[in-house]
Amino acid sequence: MLGAIGVLGVGVLALIGYGFMLAATLALPKADEHPPLRIYSAPFFLAPGLSLAESGLFDRLHQLEYHRVSHTPRAVGEYSRNAESVEIFLHAQPDRQLPAGIVRLSVSDGVVTDVLSLPDKQPVPWVSLEPVIISGMRAGSRQIREWIPLERIPPLMVQTLLAVEDRRFFSHYGIDPIAVGRALWVNITRGAVVQGGSTLTQQLAKNLYYSPKRTMRRKFKELMAAVVLEWKYRKEDILESYLNEIYLGQAGSVSIYGIGEAAHRYFGKNLDELSIEEMALIVGLVKGPNSYSPVRNPAQAMERRNVVLRRLREQDVVTEDVWAKAVKQPVKVVLGHEALTDAPHFVDYVLREVEEGTGTGIPEGAKIFSTLDPWIQHMAVKALQGGLSKLEASHSAIKESEQPLQGAIVVMETKTGRILAMVGGRDYRLSQFNRAVQAYRSAGSLFKPFVYLAAFEASREQGADGLTPASLLDDEPVTLESGTGPWSPQNYDRQYRGQVTVRTALEQSLNVPAVRVAHRVGLGPFIRLMRAFGVTAPMPKNLSVALGSSSVSLLEITSAYAGLSNGGVAIRPIAVSDMVHETDEVPWSQVVDRRQAASPQGTYLVTSLLKGVIDRGTGAKARILGVQGPVAGKTGTTDGYRDAWFIGYTADMAIGVWVGFDNERPIKLTGAQAALPIWSELAVKLVRPDQPDFDVPEGLAERRIDPKTGQLATSQCPEKITEFFIMGTAPTVYCEVHGGGLWERLKQTFGVF
Repeated sequence: MLGAIGVLGVGVLALIGYGFMLAATLALPKADEHPPLRIYSAPFFLAPGLSLAESGLFDRLHQLEYHRVSHTPRAVGEYSRNAESVEIFLHAQPDRQLPAGIVRLSVSDGVVTDVLSLPDKQPVPWVSLEPVIISGMRAGSRQIREWIPLERIPPLMVQTLLAVEDRRFFSHYGIDPIAVGRALWVNITRGAVVQGGSTLTQQLAKNLYYSPKRTMRRKFKELMAAVVLEWKYRKEDILESYLNEIYLGQAGSVSIYGIGEAAHRYFGKNLDELSIEEMALIVGLVKGPNSYSPVRNPAQAMERRNVVLRRLREQDVVTEDVWAKAVKQPVKVVLGHEALTDAPHFVDYVLREVEEGTGTGIPEGAKIFSTLDPWIQHMAVKALQGGLSKLEASHSAIKESEQPLQGAIVVMETKTGRILAMVGGRDYRLSQFNRAVQAYRSAGSLFKPFVYLAAFEASREQGADGLTPASLLDDEPVTLESGTGPWSPQNYDRQYRGQVTVRTALEQSLNVPAVRVAHRVGLGPFIRLMRAFGVTAPMPKNLSVALGSSSVSLLEITSAYAGLSNGGVAIRPIAVSDMVHETDEVPWSQVVDRRQAASPQGTYLVTSLLKGVIDRGTGAKARILGVQGPVAGKTGTTDGYRDAWFIGYTADMAIGVWVGFDNERPIKLTGAQAALPIWSELAVKLVRPDQPDFDVPEGLAERRIDPKTGQLATSQCPEKITEFFIMGTAPTVYCEVHGGGLWERLKQTFGVF
């Protein structure tokens, strides 16, 4: 007997000691603890020349929670529109010291002609919509939230939560024996665990301190922690922590914690703007945030919401009339799942760039202003997901693969290097591997334009003997010494076309002429050129590198093509504009790495050839799919059909697309078949039909050429095209196949072209 009492005494002492240890170590989170790091998109500028439709202006306004009104905007966040103007009451932007104010966009044929401030109607030099918060970090996890004090939380929200989760919260001491007994009885009578008896304090303890894994040991710790929290803190403190810490689902890669963030993410509202049915839906999520998600499972969400509403009616929290009206309301979330998704792969890239740039990590509470355009990002996500699904639906061999078909997209500003969008895969939740940055795959034909660019650059010194877009190349079987021994390249279709111009060779992506040019120029100049354009991957010193045997990332090769658009000026991709500390200091800014990789004249010649790829060559399907305006681009297909690429660009934007399997299993499709349709889907949304053409630099000569002979066209030539040449390299001989008249002979005699 005495032994049993002794054991019991030791147990009690141990329990008391454990309680004191918990009292010393457990602490509720505070509002100012671990201030969140927030990552913002780039601001969107409103300026003359802006197309309302093609810029997605109204989608952008809705994303920023602006509301359309039928009258002149009177409150911040309102806008009105008609055929002649759009008026917006802009939110204040404290970070940029910009007050709230009304602007009027004068509109003609859907294009902004003037930006005026109201009511004085004075021209505004520049104005922008505020940046969007795209992600954040708090205490090491991906989340965005603001701590809301209990006094700012609507009493009805508190009543709704307590009615469903813990009716006796203000009368128990962390454990509710009545609730435990009721749950135990229900579970026994139904033969399954269908009800729990945990109090809010127990749930908070589990969420803050312990694993969700169900074990007796964890349950005991949870009970002890609940009792200690009740002893140590006021009920109001515990309730405030619970309302701010409870997990309520996912928005893409971002976790939704707290009722304030749930109200914002699911309904685009502040807490005091929620209806009773919206409050009930949020409270219903506590039981199972993913099972009752209004985005993924709207039917289950409605069923659970109505259970909560019924409980409110049973406890007389709401009247019969309010209940009857609320249960009839459909479940409406402000955004669909795709629009709720942030840019997780891009955010990962930003965080890594900042950490490497600062060398000291990212301070808590900092604000990172990125270069991302949320509207373009959304369009890119839709294009990739929809395009990959179409490929699977139309090609059974792809659909039957053990691994899902993957892809990636990068969109960049060519003149600044700013990354506007980055999609690193189909679903970040299933794979965080960023295929836009981390995947290095064989480039295939994407290297060919740079082979010809190296030759054009060399032609400056070679004069009339130098390579030009009109030069004839032999497309015939050839064996060349290539570092590893004799090598006989072949074209994609195993066919040969005799003599072709450089333009035809690149437009049709012929392998043999490209290898001949690489052999003629030498691998040294070509590899140095690729390095200058930012391609860092190892390159084998054999001629196969001309056909893209080296591996590159999508971001790297898209950036290289952006350099072609930018007159040969290569800019290292930029993802961050600046970072601001809590104290408004700027501890780090990304340095712009800009260099002249090739001459404006040589790069323009390549751009001219790549415009032909879109108009007549392997990328002509883009025109069929609706892409308009001056666009240059190149398909890429690797050996064995393992990778499909398309990189296309305008005078101010480059878009890169890659499609393939992670395990490098052949997709048995070309770049034109797999990547080009996805690229076109996005380009149709982003490229305006009246997009400005590429600027023609000085130092070029323009000639009319016979495309068959590469010589100056005559009146007898059945076809004539306009071609550009670096000064001193243009042909001087008129077409010798079709012949010419007296006029052509006189011009040739006197050197007039």
